[in-house]
Amino acid sequence: MVHMPTEANKQIIRRIYEEIINQERKAVIDELYSDDVIIHDPFTGTSQGIDALKGLLAMFDAAFPHHRVELEGLFAEGDYVAALHTHVATNNGSFLGRPPTGRSIRVNGLELFRLQHGRIVEFWRKDDDASMLIQLGMLPMEQPS
Repeated sequence: MVHMPTEANKQIIRRIYEEIINQERKAVIDELYSDDVIIHDPFTGTSQGIDALKGLLAMFDAAFPHHRVELEGLFAEGDYVAALHTHVATNNGSFLGRPPTGRSIRVNGLELFRLQHGRIVEFWRKDDDASMLIQLGMLPMEQPS
């Protein structure tokens, strides 16, 4: 198995956050992801294919239009790259069947990507969904007794 250099893999992942999310250049998706990419997401489960990935991103784009991400670090080994990041967004669209709250949120995350031949073939979304739901008022925050 031939591994791309870790710096090249990290640069591919950096483009997701800088170009696809922050610059809203959705055409870059087809350039960076494999057509049969496997997606692991807590909300949508495991799915496969570029259309499933676009659907996941569209769900967040509709709920949080023009959201941005701050990239804190990229860590790579072999075919894997992990991205430590923070999403910054305002809920101006419906999300999970609920109307928009208008609330601004900051959500930390650690996402993992597996690459082959310069394209992403597998993706795990591990954002702090509990914190996001609490910030949106969709999940109560327990008060200490």
